[in-house]
Amino acid sequence: MAVSDLATDLPFGNLARPDNLPDEIALQIRGKIVSKAFEPGQRLPTELELSQIFGVSRNVVREAIARLKLSGYIETRRGVGSFVATDAGQQHFALTPQELLRADALEQVYELRVEIEAGAAALAARHRTDAQLTKLREALAKVDASTDDWRVGADRAIDFHMAVGEATNNPYFVRLLGHFARVIGDAVRTLRYSSTGTDRMDQIEREHHQIFDAIAAGDADAARHAMRQHLEHGMERRKAILEKKQKQGDTLP
Repeated sequence: MAVSDLATDLPFGNLARPDNLPDEIALQIRGKIVSKAFEPGQRLPTELELSQIFGVSRNVVREAIARLKLSGYIETRRGVGSFVATDAGQQHFALTPQELLRADALEQVYELRVEIEAGAAALAARHRTDAQLTKLREALAKVDASTDDWRVGADRAIDFHMAVGEATNNPYFVRLLGHFARVIGDAVRTLRYSSTGTDRMDQIEREHHQIFDAIAAGDADAARHAMRQHLEHGMERRKAILEKKQKQGDTLP
């Protein structure tokens, strides 16, 4: 297949970060693998073909391939080429903001978040220390004090959720929730922005306090339920926002 055919059949986006070309190229190829445009076991275009498609040197492509190999998305065979790994992405769990530009992917990530954070709230109710409860109370107070600034409010809300994770006393929950916080930050800010000045803000405040009260009381079932309800309400609102934008023909935030 000619290079021009590859570019047509597998269109890549413009390189948005010229200061970090290997990462940007690796991200785009990874996106093709995740979306199954490149199937497991499929041979990737050669370094030369990719360099011509992206308009960069072969050294840049080589660095991008090395990143994908390190993260478990591709396998290289000496003298043959690079191939999509049969278990692509399963060795190193990762989400990128670009994946969440699709409404279906964002919904699936939120579903995963609901299950994980509901469990974290239950564990926090069982295992939190007095010091962690104090930190959680302080985080909640900062959320309450930032209702007039949606940007600050979104960041403080993420801090509150991270404090819940820390109160599990399970470092793996903390690491996983930290990854979610970085990736879905834009979605959280969009929700906060769209909710400012509406009844949803009062509902969010009540839900945060219900989560805190259940953790403070050591009631794991109530904490799990309160967190699940809180996140599901957020997911429903996010879906409504996306559907409205799609009807209006707007691009996703």
